Amino acid sequence: MFKDYFSNASALSLIGFVQTAAVFVAMPIAKPCVAKFGKKETASIGMLLAGGVYGLLYFMPDLSAIQFIIISAIGMFGFGFFNIVVWAFVTDVIDYHEYLTGLREDGTVYSIYSFARKVGQAIAGGIGGFAIAMVGYDATREAQTQQALDGIHALATLVPAVIYIVVFLILAFLYPLNKKRTIQLVEDLAERRNIKD
Repeated sequence: MFKDYFSNASALSLIGFVQTAAVFVAMPIAKPCVAKFGKKETASIGMLLAGGVYGLLYFMPDLSAIQFIIISAIGMFGFGFFNIVVWAFVTDVIDYHEYLTGLREDGTVYSIYSFARKVGQAIAGGIGGFAIAMVGYDATREAQTQQALDGIHALATLVPAVIYIVVFLILAFLYPLNKKRTIQLVEDLAERRNIKD
């Protein structure tokens, strides 16, 4: 996007720095948010913020590279909350699995989660190359067609916006472990263990 759409390849290193900085800014804020609102709630609001920002960027095609980076930093900040909290979901799922089945299978849950992430990353890499070809990107051309540039912009803004909103909807309406439920789950499991002892 930065090389062809903005004609500013040097901005690519800047956005990498901004992405990292956004996560570091979110880190100290995530813990108190999780304590007050819950993991599911914090992560879902972060995804809603990210989706909203990238959706807005889709409707702002005439920004400079620097303006794009500044606005996208807000979306990256929102995504940072999800990225930080998602690992804590695993322990909740382990507890929930134990509550439902009576079996505690930490290793199995972590390995499935890790494997699913790797498969997802591999698929995303393949889809990325396919998608950029579908919008008409031609690496042999010195300058891309307007159709290809518009497609690149949509892939960098609209596609993440839709994905982030879908993740928000899944978390908000399908994922069952909200703050109240996870607290109850911990209490129920502690009570069960005490009875066994």
